[in-house]
Amino acid sequence: MKSTKLVIAVVAALCFSHGARTFAASNEDILKQAQSLHEAGNLQDAIKQYDRAVQGNPRAAAAFLGRANAYAELGQDERALKDYNEAIRLEPKGADAYRGRGDAYRRLGQGDRALKDYAAALRSTPEDADIYLNRGTIYYSMKQYESALKDYGEAIRVNPEFADAYYNRANTYMAMEKPERAIEDYDKAIALNPELVEAYYNRGTAYAQLARHAKAVEDYTKVIALFPKAPEAYYNRGLSRFRMGDAEQAIEDYSQAIRLDPKDPEAIYNRGVAYAKIGKYDYAARDFTEVIVLLPKSAEAYGQRGLARLRQGRAGEADADFKKAYQIDPNVRKKFQPLIDEAKKTGGNQDTK
Repeated sequence: MKSTKLVIAVVAALCFSHGARTFAASNEDILKQAQSLHEAGNLQDAIKQYDRAVQGNPRAAAAFLGRANAYAELGQDERALKDYNEAIRLEPKGADAYRGRGDAYRRLGQGDRALKDYAAALRSTPEDADIYLNRGTIYYSMKQYESALKDYGEAIRVNPEFADAYYNRANTYMAMEKPERAIEDYDKAIALNPELVEAYYNRGTAYAQLARHAKAVEDYTKVIALFPKAPEAYYNRGLSRFRMGDAEQAIEDYSQAIRLDPKDPEAIYNRGVAYAKIGKYDYAARDFTEVIVLLPKSAEAYGQRGLARLRQGRAGEADADFKKAYQIDPNVRKKFQPLIDEAKKTGGNQDTK
């Protein structure tokens, strides 16, 4: 019996010891669990596991980096910066930490610091297209357009199918007043990503600047197909249609823009101009009145309403509008006086713009 008890005791001890070893998780396992949660998008639980990993090994740079990235994805850049700093202290050549910290500085509006971190990251990973793209964005925000172009060019060299790099470079050309070059890059961005609605919109603007309004209308129409509730697209298409001589179609577009954004004074103003163009002066006067309600200091709106009223035969009210316009901005007299003189001579069927 004594022998039997001894065997049982030994077996029990072995079982207890075996169970304790399988229950305890290593710090490496905790870090892997945190990374798995992170990849699955479960950021809060991932942060809890990163906390455990950091507590278990305060020199685990990967844990600090992972937690920093999680905080950054949650929009908590200040907390992310603390962890990026620690990750960099532990691994001074870690490109990912420099890139992440650079991104955080960029979002916080600290462009100079972001540039330094991107440069440090590129020393370790000179073929990272995303870093070139993000650094180009910083240069663009600083209006250092040549430097931005260079970085977007590098991003494209590394990744020739990088639609965002072509798009950003096109925007830079637009800022440099080079719409032709911009259109070339918008073309490439759209070919790589046909759903890039911003590229269609901005290419339409580039075409409009070149007075290629038919092409602009095509692009704004594509924007509307992809994003039907974009008042800016209707408004800009209205501008191009008006400049093509199609005032009635322009009115439809301005009206849709106003339905989507009822307080947009520019859409209301330009619809008034279009109504005046086709002789609907009562509608034009109504729109200019609405603009004046929204912008009481708009000399242009008073002047245009004066012209509409003059053509309606309401000379007294028109004179009051012209007087108000000149009080607000004496410089508008040069624009409106010839139109007033012509309207008084002809009875008014000429353009107001």
